[in-house]
Amino acid sequence: MRELLEKYKAIIAKYEIITWDSEPSSYRLKANLYFINDPQLIIKDYLFPTGRKYSFHWQDEKGNLIIRWDNATHWKGVNTFPLHKHEKNGISDSKEIILEDIIEHIYTVLRDK
Repeated sequence: MRELLEKYKAIIAKYEIITWDSEPSSYRLKANLYFINDPQLIIKDYLFPTGRKYSFHWQDEKGNLIIRWDNATHWKGVNTFPLHKHEKNGISDSKEIILEDIIEHIYTVLRDK
């Protein structure tokens, strides 16, 4: 995580690690990243011996959804079930995603503004 914070420090205004637990076959991360111009990324990323669960919720300064990537098993109609993303226009296919993918996407969006 520290490497990502350093790599993307140009867009990260502050961060808070709420939970970080790590064992040889599992981890649990809950954190909030605050970006320049006040958008926020709420991170929940867990690895259990039975599999991984995640939600990366990117919202604007007013708390409105920009995109949320997750793998909850409630959208069976998407082609990439259970992987999907929520956007203002609805639910769409996604891919297995990691925190660095998300921050890189946000970096590209904020850089191009």
